[in-house]
Amino acid sequence: MKLKKIYVMAAILFAATTFLMAQTTKKSVQEIAGTRSEKLIKDGKIISNSFSGDGKLQLIPQTQYTSAIKQNLVPKKNKDFYYTYETLYYIPQEVTVQEASELARSISSLKGIKYYSNTKKKEMVLYKQAFMIEDASSKTPVADKKTGNADGKTLYCLLDDNSFGETRYSLGFKQSDTELLICFKTQDDMGLGPVRAIKPGDLTISMLIIPCEKGTVVYLCADLDSKNMPGIKGLITDSITARMEAISRWFISMI
Repeated sequence: MKLKKIYVMAAILFAATTFLMAQTTKKSVQEIAGTRSEKLIKDGKIISNSFSGDGKLQLIPQTQYTSAIKQNLVPKKNKDFYYTYETLYYIPQEVTVQEASELARSISSLKGIKYYSNTKKKEMVLYKQAFMIEDASSKTPVADKKTGNADGKTLYCLLDDNSFGETRYSLGFKQSDTELLICFKTQDDMGLGPVRAIKPGDLTISMLIIPCEKGTVVYLCADLDSKNMPGIKGLITDSITARMEAISRWFISMI
């Protein structure tokens, strides 16, 4: 009986040790970014733009959520204008997955963040209002839902964009012990004034946060399908790039 108890205790101790190691082991930047790791650590970020609409992502890390990010890409329609913007960041500050999850759900803190307007050649407020809402049909603010594990949750928010006006988004979360993925999808059409070039669901944003050794890697991907209209390329690329840069700075500043 004593020998049996020793075996049982040893098995429990081994399982507990294995569990703790799984919780604390972090990948290196090299394991996440591969051949781009040296440049990523040196420059802090790498950017890629694509107009092909072929669904091939250039900077996406190979993680447990790679397939989910690809599934969040927008189906492209024939003869439309396609645009995919990717950025890979390395931040020397460390953050836990749970901390990142709570920060990413602090939607109200987006209010007042600034971006550089290429049209007006000056810095402006990006979101005049930013808050969570109860569902995709609502415009009534509710408190940020930051507590607990976000895995499997779908939340909704409203962002009052300086150029595009009020746009509601669904926010889908996947959270594990080592990574966090947030998938944004527009619930309203978007455009300037009466010109609504982007239909509901035709702009998605994926944000992947991976705590790593000595820092945090963040991957951001904005993907859209827009009506192909004169001048749309410059307008869309400038607008999306400026907004993704602003959202990235917002998140990074809170870490």
